Amino acid sequence: MSILTTELETTEIKSTSDIARLRPVFNTGKSIEINNVTVSFNTSKGTYTAVQDISLSVKKGEIISLIGHSGCGKSTLMGTISGMVKQTSGAVMVNGNLVTKPGPDRGIVFQNYSLLPWLSVYQNIYQAVDSAIKYKTTAEKKKLVENNLKMVKLWEHKDKLPGQLSGGMKQRVAIARAFAINPSVLLLDEPFGALDALTKSSMHIELLKLWNLDNREKTIVMVTHDIEEAIFLSDRVVVMNNGPAATIKEIVDVPIPRPRNKKDIVHNEAYMTIHDKLLNLLIDKFSIEDID
Repeated sequence: MSILTTELETTEIKSTSDIARLRPVFNTGKSIEINNVTVSFNTSKGTYTAVQDISLSVKKGEIISLIGHSGCGKSTLMGTISGMVKQTSGAVMVNGNLVTKPGPDRGIVFQNYSLLPWLSVYQNIYQAVDSAIKYKTTAEKKKLVENNLKMVKLWEHKDKLPGQLSGGMKQRVAIARAFAINPSVLLLDEPFGALDALTKSSMHIELLKLWNLDNREKTIVMVTHDIEEAIFLSDRVVVMNNGPAATIKEIVDVPIPRPRNKKDIVHNEAYMTIHDKLLNLLIDKFSIEDID
């Protein structure tokens, strides 16, 4: 157990001065710092530990994927970054600030789109901007919504309700909404899992376009089950062990230069090596003959 974890467990954080006192323990040059985080839940069968003693640093502008089998704590770990899940021990810092609750510096996109069905495409994004960015004028907020809808090629659909859109279009709205509030950290919880292969491929490109337009300054953490998706989008892939009490099994670098071409990358030697490594880390049995 680290000094930081011990200090956090024995000290009640009451004020911003307490947070400031803890801040030097972290390397604040990183966008995200996860230090010895454990998350446990009380259940009818006793205490269930989802993740245990996880430490991870993410650089500003880096894209990382969390990958592993269902129930390995990927979404739980991401929840601690968002502030929606409270860790039992350890600490999470985002841009040098201790995470104690959700905040506008962290945008989230879920698999189920999370759009308000009674509001138009435009209104869904404007409401988020209006709530998160108080200091801008109404005209500035409207321009921000327009720019982001145009970036995902949905401006002509601005007056439609979510129920009138395809799955891919809904997810583009959700991503445009997340980018519109301009968070420094974007959290993607299996955002493309429900999409067909062609739409998913298109969404990968749209995401990277937005990231590039933001000068690659936005830090992105994505939960996925898709090995190909993880390699194409990420700078590093974090492989989780199976739960309960899941830990990080291995972190795999993706040293493939950007920009990456969808057609060419699959023939890249580094891509094939990384793909095989991730496959071996995640899958124990590869054929019917392997099954006892």
